[in-house]
Amino acid sequence: MKHFLLLFLLTFSLSAKTLTPNDVFGLGVLIQDHIHTLLKHYKIVHHHDAILKRDKILNTNIMPRHKWQKAYEILVKINMFRIKHNLVRIEPVGIEARLSVKHAMVYEMNMRILTELKIIEMRNNMPRKTYKLKTFTNKTPLDNYNLLVHISAALDELNEQALTPSYVFSETMRIYDDITIILNHLGLNDETMPSNVIENAIPEDAFKTSFEVLSRIARLQRGVGIDAVDFSEFQNKEVTPSDVYTLTGLIIAELQTIKAFIGLTKSITTPATSSVGKKTRKCGTAYALEP
Repeated sequence: MKHFLLLFLLTFSLSAKTLTPNDVFGLGVLIQDHIHTLLKHYKIVHHHDAILKRDKILNTNIMPRHKWQKAYEILVKINMFRIKHNLVRIEPVGIEARLSVKHAMVYEMNMRILTELKIIEMRNNMPRKTYKLKTFTNKTPLDNYNLLVHISAALDELNEQALTPSYVFSETMRIYDDITIILNHLGLNDETMPSNVIENAIPEDAFKTSFEVLSRIARLQRGVGIDAVDFSEFQNKEVTPSDVYTLTGLIIAELQTIKAFIGLTKSITTPATSSVGKKTRKCGTAYALEP
């Protein structure tokens, strides 16, 4: 009876914990503190104001699934750091397809990021420092997304490089795999004919095609009653491979809603395979998404 009571109390305490955007934001600021400490350790100048000027503050109906995917991007950049410093690459975590992602799931991703940063500090024999977890009020999902954008940019500084076309290619293949899973589940044959590959494509070409993919996903979402998101805020005049990578993440996040709607709730997007020497090329993925 005693053991049953303890189990009941533990279960109740776990289910009673509600995590809000304020909690997620506080953890994000703590992550920033750790990254700033690592930047100082490696004597890398942190261009805080330059990052704020470069990274446009977004103002759109961002949802938790987009924050989760941005946190995934940050874990990829932590892997870049590990590879650069001769540490073993760790596969970022995947998630089952869901129509919606809870704030708690984003909080969990922030916890994973924080743990990885602490591991890096430990491997560097850095003295353990006490960081104060700050509390915040009135924070929104958009506030959290913009904070993750800033964290991602700070990791570019720490890595002394941004994402390359090879990383974009690996994520694009994850999109292709997800679409293949959807088509197979629906019993559809992919008879599309992608346009010819443009050998001298630039990031703007891949960026434009990625928006075409997002537009077609939005048509599918509206057709089945799923709220579509306006991604026009992500348009850039000067496009980098990192910008294209961000769009691939948004595509993956949006495809999860389609997978969940058709019953693929146990499906997890396949991990990215390591690619090298890839160039910017137009993605033919859009042509498999006709509603």
